[in-house]
Amino acid sequence: MLPTTWFYLSSLLILAVFFRFNRVWSVRNFDVLALISLTPGLVYIAMGSMFQGYLWLWIVGILIFCRLSFDVFLRRRPLLEPNLSFTGLVFSCVAASAFIIPNLFINRGDACDSPRAWRLEQIIAADEECERSFDVERWPGYRPFLLASQSVDKFFAPSQESWRRAVSETRLRSSEKHVVEFFGVTIELDEDSLKKKRSASRAVQWAAGVTRGPVFDFEDDSDESAIANRFGYAPKAPTSLNGLSAAPSVPVAPSAPPADEADAEEDYAPDELGPESEEAASELGAERRSELARNGAPGYVRSGPAPLTVEDFALILIVTALQLAVCAVIVLIGKYHFGSLQTGFACGLLYLLLPYINQFSARLDHIVPALMILLAVLLYRRPVFSGVALGIAGSLVFYPFLLAPLWFGYYWKKGAVRFALGFSASILTLAVALLFLTVDADWTYGEALASMFGRHSLFLADADGLWEYLQRYYRIPVIALFGVFCMGYALWNPNKNLATLISCSAALMLAVQFWMGRQGGLYMAWYLPLTVLTVFRPNLDDRTAVNAVTNV
Repeated sequence: MLPTTWFYLSSLLILAVFFRFNRVWSVRNFDVLALISLTPGLVYIAMGSMFQGYLWLWIVGILIFCRLSFDVFLRRRPLLEPNLSFTGLVFSCVAASAFIIPNLFINRGDACDSPRAWRLEQIIAADEECERSFDVERWPGYRPFLLASQSVDKFFAPSQESWRRAVSETRLRSSEKHVVEFFGVTIELDEDSLKKKRSASRAVQWAAGVTRGPVFDFEDDSDESAIANRFGYAPKAPTSLNGLSAAPSVPVAPSAPPADEADAEEDYAPDELGPESEEAASELGAERRSELARNGAPGYVRSGPAPLTVEDFALILIVTALQLAVCAVIVLIGKYHFGSLQTGFACGLLYLLLPYINQFSARLDHIVPALMILLAVLLYRRPVFSGVALGIAGSLVFYPFLLAPLWFGYYWKKGAVRFALGFSASILTLAVALLFLTVDADWTYGEALASMFGRHSLFLADADGLWEYLQRYYRIPVIALFGVFCMGYALWNPNKNLATLISCSAALMLAVQFWMGRQGGLYMAWYLPLTVLTVFRPNLDDRTAVNAVTNV
């Protein structure tokens, strides 16, 4: 299913199930519309409009942040049930969960029927592989976990053959404005944008299949052939040798680096046809052509995806289980802390129907920290276990560490020592494990430990997302304002309850997106489940640490 198709379908389903038509001006309706409004930003990014997409996510994110911050003042919470009955919610939740499995099995990179059906996570993984921009040494977090997440991203990303076929669909033509037609989407770039915006040159280079290289100046190019030669791309339809599809003259797939580092800034040379000449190719049998295609011989495109191995099958099942575990924990929070299993299934269904889940179904650095944060909420009555879960989440990707002041403030009157013990024990355990995992690694233990505690999170060697297009020093006031909110949530309102714990945690994880250096705004799994719980929560004023935390 195409991303835009799922956006329209899921938006209509969310409105049909959760929009209160008899109370149009209710807070519930604003929450539902705000969550739906995040998706156009994802569509912008998927279609190549990076700046517009990240800017859209910023604007909508600010509105949701204000709503989450205001939630601490909402004492009265009228019970607004969904438009479905309990059995309908259960059936819909199970059906929506079942869509995750075929989404991962069918929409693997080279298993997609069309490149337009690629999920946004696959496009980003292909772009990172194209520019070799993802380097665990430049991002905060637990390096073995980041490497595992990167390996999973590569597994679901398009293969070289799929990428090559996608590039063959690209056509460049010249007019008053430089136009790129990419997967049926027309991108117009005028001279000013080409000269001033890095995003413009990057969009054209990526659309043409060119990896890292100099910024091209089109001022002297006036015809299609000149532009095509500049990119090393021949805008001609692929030739056919007696039914054998030969690869067009396109750049080498983005995942193939140059053989010589000195040539890293030059365009890749186009492929040549395979060892057989046209006359010899005409005499090839079907078996020989299939063998050449399977072996990846130059000029021969493999048809269909590679067969799944047992390891691949197990990986898909593990990723699916993690995604379903997030939904299951949401349902359990609704049952045990909100006092209603129906509310739990309503929260789970809204989370599963959000288009973000369809577009980011296999990102471990999204799913696993979100699962740990939710487990901390589920086990909030036992501070030791909440501390362990939150410590694991922070150790893996660093940013959940910033929730610690808020949670310490909640447990200050009861349970703070136990929370600190669990929090410290999980961090110490992963730090000791890191010592053994770096024995044969390319980095030292000190570097990996510094990365685990947030190295490069404040001062970045490179950045993407919205900060790729803005001056970096603008991050300083944003980070300072975040620090004010972070400490303010910890000190303000000494009688914190479970409602403020959930909504303020969601607000902080959302605020992180405004200043983080890598894809800020796309890590929605860190705050979306908590935001959904905030939308449906009942009155929880009595769930303070003194009343709810157990003595053991």
